[in-house]
Amino acid sequence: MNWYYTWAEASEAFRELAQRHGEVERIPHGGESPDGDRLTLDVALLGPSDAERCVIVSSGLHGVEGVAGSAIQRAWLAGAHESSTRIVMIHLLNPFGFAWQRRVDGDNIDLNRNFLLVDEKFAGSPPGWPDVVPWLVPRRPAGRWDPLLPKALTAAARMGRKAVFQAISGGQYETPEGLFYGGSGPATLQEVLREGLPRWTSGARHVLHLDIHTGLGRSGGLQLLLPRREGTQEADELVRRFGPDARPALEKPRHYRVQGGLGSWCEELLPEKSYTLCGAEFGTVSALEVIAALHQENRAWFHGHREDSSSVWARTRLAHAFAPTSPVWRERVLKRGLHLIDQATETR
Repeated sequence: MNWYYTWAEASEAFRELAQRHGEVERIPHGGESPDGDRLTLDVALLGPSDAERCVIVSSGLHGVEGVAGSAIQRAWLAGAHESSTRIVMIHLLNPFGFAWQRRVDGDNIDLNRNFLLVDEKFAGSPPGWPDVVPWLVPRRPAGRWDPLLPKALTAAARMGRKAVFQAISGGQYETPEGLFYGGSGPATLQEVLREGLPRWTSGARHVLHLDIHTGLGRSGGLQLLLPRREGTQEADELVRRFGPDARPALEKPRHYRVQGGLGSWCEELLPEKSYTLCGAEFGTVSALEVIAALHQENRAWFHGHREDSSSVWARTRLAHAFAPTSPVWRERVLKRGLHLIDQATETR
């Protein structure tokens, strides 16, 4: 299975495979690629539309993270068989981020911090955000020497490691050029999903949504990020379906708290259905390396020039932080990703 870092290659390969098994929708979204191509979000619809159960598999909510998610989706489609389950494959939710090798959309919005509920406001920041802004959001181009590491270690010694990570990653709505910016209002992706999700899942009573990400956890390992509903029928079903991968995710709190995540918004959008989102996180490099790569790419985007060697280096570093080129890593992630989709789509 090829691993593509360009939007044109990944999307064309996805559509070609998906058309063998079902219907494909192309939704213009995200503007243009660096090559001037009109970007689209592509959706493959497989299986009976009136099936009681629907499985959604989405990739690329965080743009460049979609390299692995796209490969997993295409590998599964290459070996797909008929199923009594409705299967919705959403390929590259954030085509802009994928095409431009960014984690965010065209407005620098981290889309998994943008899906606020009706009673939540696009305002504020986590405790500690003002303390990390001076060194996390510098106003100069990327460079090979980066003071982020010593400054982050100093902050961790003063505030505590978890507090620093929460301040950086929890989602902030005050600094538009900063990392993990949730936006000042709903991103355009919300419009796409508000129209599409009810239609794609119209016949189903039960919806299980796998949203594929990379960059968190042990390299090559899989973490399921599940709603913490211990003791419920839903939790028991997740453990039966996903086995030992599900139980730790239900019992342990996640690494940090996130505001504006996709799952709760989708659940609110589909109130008549039993909807569960499972985040599938594949580890790559250390958390500090991920933050450093995001930091350098952000500097290059806002304060550099695209074709400068330092900007090219920063983009490449970010892409490889979320999709390493190691054959061993790729084989492990593909194997675990395919097994996860098989577990999700299996009829019980």
